[in-house]
Amino acid sequence: MKKINELFDVEEDFKVSSIHSDSRYVGKDSIFFCIDGLSVDGHKYIEDAVFQGAKCIVYSKPLAYKHRDILYIKVNDVLDELNRVADIFYDYPSHKMTMIGVTGSSGKTVVALMIRDVLSHYLKVGYIGTNNIEYAGVIEQCPYTTPETIFLQRHLNDMVKREIKGVTLEVSSHGLALKRVDGVHFDMGVFTNVYEEHLDFHGTMENLMGIKAKLFSMIDEKGYAILNSDEVRFFTMIKDQIQCHLLTYGIEHHADVMARNIQLFIDHSEFDLYIHEERRHVSLPVLGRFNISNVLAVVTSLLALEMPVNQVVESLSYMKRVDGRMELLEHSQSFHVIVDYCQHAKSYEKVFEFAKSVKNNGRIIAVFGAPGKRNYNKREQIGKLANIYCDQVILTAEDSREENIRDICLDIQEFIEKPVSVIIEDRRIAIEQAIEIANQNDIILILGKGHEQFMTSSIGNEPYPGDKYIALDAIHRIFEGDEEDELSSVY
Repeated sequence: MKKINELFDVEEDFKVSSIHSDSRYVGKDSIFFCIDGLSVDGHKYIEDAVFQGAKCIVYSKPLAYKHRDILYIKVNDVLDELNRVADIFYDYPSHKMTMIGVTGSSGKTVVALMIRDVLSHYLKVGYIGTNNIEYAGVIEQCPYTTPETIFLQRHLNDMVKREIKGVTLEVSSHGLALKRVDGVHFDMGVFTNVYEEHLDFHGTMENLMGIKAKLFSMIDEKGYAILNSDEVRFFTMIKDQIQCHLLTYGIEHHADVMARNIQLFIDHSEFDLYIHEERRHVSLPVLGRFNISNVLAVVTSLLALEMPVNQVVESLSYMKRVDGRMELLEHSQSFHVIVDYCQHAKSYEKVFEFAKSVKNNGRIIAVFGAPGKRNYNKREQIGKLANIYCDQVILTAEDSREENIRDICLDIQEFIEKPVSVIIEDRRIAIEQAIEIANQNDIILILGKGHEQFMTSSIGNEPYPGDKYIALDAIHRIFEGDEEDELSSVY
């Protein structure tokens, strides 16, 4: 709890119990910030906030009426003030922990969780991102990849209270553009890659790269930027702009940390790891060349944290497979099943390339769809990719929102000519069908949902067992158990 004059330069000194940007959660003696957002203008809800008990209104637009006993504070940018005030209100939590921000089109979750897993062997570390918020036994669903300011600062404050020493935070391009992390003090920024994504929001690739570069402009001279030297466009753009220390990693280009002589297998990868020219051969349970790049990002981050090289190499054994990220399911059958989140067309291409590189005489059977009301070009792109790499395709539901599932699948199917493709709208049945037709050495790719256990439709998020659990249950019933068991056993 703070007094109002600790948060603003005002004469009043009443106590502030909470701060809000959503009028539905306003309580007695709180501050309401009128955020003019993408779809909602908080100025329209001032009266609701006052009725709920707000004692102070922070606003930027002209107001038709002001209550006599309410403090109104006009500012140029309410969002900037919210970031400043939230940081103070929650006692500057990010300054009290080592904050590691991870940004990029893909790989954020894998890198953030791998860093967390390694560091957790030495100290108490938290994670905030796509998969969850996790710290000190707390596991909570995260509303966005990068949560909004108040939600974020509140949880960082709770982490401090629970003696968390470090945090890995996924920092999305939306999170940066919408100023969700402007009040966070970062000690390190890690960059993975950049694809043509969210251009409906950012406009151009230059804008997208510019907003990702914002993370590194927030790091002072004592901190570190961990950059992927293989991402030449971004690296060239940012290398002369940063004020902090710089460490690099790469596969194709020279860097402080490199991977050479890469060998890919269906269940692991092997390569020579070079750390400042010192070579170590490593074998890790990660799949795909792109995940080796993610491992290099983790290794470089550990070096920036002043971990000795021998300890860095030893710590690679602490890296765990991440749920729903190139996750090879464990079962006793002679075919393989991989579940991956796969949110971008470029991600589909990399997964397909990996499957092709490790398959023997088997087939690639892919199960996927496309989200509704989003990135319509992606449907053409992934359809064409499936046409090149896959032997059989089952198109199905994936967060249809308000669109018709069959129409989405037909949009994709239009670009699939060579492989056999069918539409099975129920994702559970689609996955089961892929399992049923699998032969020895086949690789089944279940793409698009990853770890998620919900399906977004026109009525909101509906419970969904998860790709992994549906696939394992189908394998058990069809090949290992009683075929009369019903699919409902997993949900």
